[in-house]
Amino acid sequence: MPEVIGSTQHCVLVGLMGAGKTTVGVALSSRLRWTFRDSDDDIRASTGLTVRELGELDGVAAMHALEADTLLAALAAPGPTVIGAAASVVDDEACRRALADPRCLVVWLRAGPELLARRFASSDAHRPDFGGPPEAVLADQLLARGPSLAAVADVVIDVDILTPDDIAARVAEALASIGP
Repeated sequence: MPEVIGSTQHCVLVGLMGAGKTTVGVALSSRLRWTFRDSDDDIRASTGLTVRELGELDGVAAMHALEADTLLAALAAPGPTVIGAAASVVDDEACRRALADPRCLVVWLRAGPELLARRFASSDAHRPDFGGPPEAVLADQLLARGPSLAAVADVVIDVDILTPDDIAARVAEALASIGP
């Protein structure tokens, strides 16, 4: 069984759509031998629908409420886990309080709107459609969510020029620095 590092039970990756939470989460969980929980995958497993389909069917507010519930359930589960959280969780007060738990290491994968837009455009159709050019939408989201992301983050990693393995290594180093 993989061991927790220090008192850390969960490493939560936060950031906007396209920041690399899933890709880095898979690499990090493999490196640590921790379970990986991805918000989109957990939601699809529980509802049978993608996040995009949920947003279209029930509306964005309901989709975000489910994303918040999904994070809270992942944090309530036994660790150690790496969790790729939906970007919207920082808009939810209960999620921000849960992320402040000292058993969580919260890592903001910070990326510029240009990189996010490139990844958004090349991704599959599971992401919600917010209308408008992706770079403008993501720049607006960064402006709106940036302060909350910064407030919950224990570690900030600028990912624009790093590979997923480089990012996973930096997160693993941050976890190791916590120590027993």
